[in-house]
Amino acid sequence: MPAIISPYRGFGRGHEMLVRGRLMMDKRVTRATEAEPLWLNLINTWRRFESDEIAGARARVSYRDAVVESVTNHEGHFQVRLEPRELAGHLLWHEVACEAPDHNTSAIARVLIPAAAEFGIISDIDDTIVHTGATSLVTMIRSVINNAAARLPFEGVAELYRALHRDRNPIFYVSSSPWNLYELLDDFMNLNGIPAGPMLLQDWGIDRDTLIIDPHERHKLAQIQTLLDYYHDLRFVLIGDSGQKDPEIYLRAMQVHPNRVIAAFIRDVTGDTRDQAVARIAEGAKAAGSEMIYVRDSAHAFEEARRLGLVP
Repeated sequence: MPAIISPYRGFGRGHEMLVRGRLMMDKRVTRATEAEPLWLNLINTWRRFESDEIAGARARVSYRDAVVESVTNHEGHFQVRLEPRELAGHLLWHEVACEAPDHNTSAIARVLIPAAAEFGIISDIDDTIVHTGATSLVTMIRSVINNAAARLPFEGVAELYRALHRDRNPIFYVSSSPWNLYELLDDFMNLNGIPAGPMLLQDWGIDRDTLIIDPHERHKLAQIQTLLDYYHDLRFVLIGDSGQKDPEIYLRAMQVHPNRVIAAFIRDVTGDTRDQAVARIAEGAKAAGSEMIYVRDSAHAFEEARRLGLVP
């Protein structure tokens, strides 16, 4: 069974690039462009989660005059920082070569450097751009089993995100989904015309006694704070839903980073009791000098974004 590199979209600033990928055995998971039979979806789902990572392997990452070597960790991940002297400053995306010399495999990672951005966007994935039913275990399992072509985006999401993106404003996707679903989510966005952006997912692991998953709130808030700190001159728009803890997480980000969040859009996917709680959180957002907007759908979000001058 040959080895492959799964390159993740990276990001950077100035003459710095943060590049990440994963080295594993090729389980030959199919990249679907149309709906497939349930039995094939089940096989692909098993292969995604029963991944054979390659630990302790050399990984070489290069872009023009910058070359850095690293070693994969116990989950097969590698992450490096490149500092090329030469950089095509007019490009939003840059292609970086990733190699595993001892395993005779290579791949191209794309790295985003937003040199001309007006603002950045940080978006949730589950029940924000794609129907997953994250509040229902059965519905969520069905969604994970579906391939990229069978997953359903919310109506109008692609148009909204393209209007915000405008080929210069970076979009970052933050989710508690595991890295094993990276290609599935990437294919879903490509198939549905949703702008590409770095995805900050989560490591799921198993020790001798239990499944190890970092709490949803802690993981997501940490990733948002990392982006706000890294792009310290950029203001952000946050997009999420009411199904889990996005309003609470986004409020905390507003409080810790005053004047850095232009607005947070929260898609309403829950009932009246949760609506009342989100309304109270929105009052906290005002006190923090920002705005949290509860939206019915993408069309409503588009109207509010136009009011704020975020879209033409």
